[in-house]
Amino acid sequence: MKLRLLLMLGFVVCSSSISHAQPWRDNRAKICFDRGESNGSINTLQSWIRVGDYDIPLLGGQAACLFLNPGSVELLITSTVPYDLKSKNDEACKSKKLNLNLNAGENRSYFIEPATKGDTYACGWRINRTDHVSDRAKHR
Repeated sequence: MKLRLLLMLGFVVCSSSISHAQPWRDNRAKICFDRGESNGSINTLQSWIRVGDYDIPLLGGQAACLFLNPGSVELLITSTVPYDLKSKNDEACKSKKLNLNLNAGENRSYFIEPATKGDTYACGWRINRTDHVSDRAKHR
């Protein structure tokens, strides 16, 4: 009986400490990025999400979330040149810069995709805001 009571008490203490373990999240904005899968080798072309002081690498089919302080921050997606194996400059291809004004407790999500010209991928990236956070991003 004492062991059962002690285990239940331990469970309650651990459960309450987990829910209060990260109160800093309440004061920050959550921003998630989902880079959908692309066709062919563009899927394995590493792109970089550059937001605030963060540089986050993503391949096709990957997602990531960040907790940022409220305020203004610039968002940019970059990569090397698609289909150019000699390309070493990971800022050769870029999206348009987005200036974000984040509020405390806000949740945002963005879909990242390579720019295209007709049926081929171009040197650039598109950033589209969505209201949906992918399952991949939820579990990060």
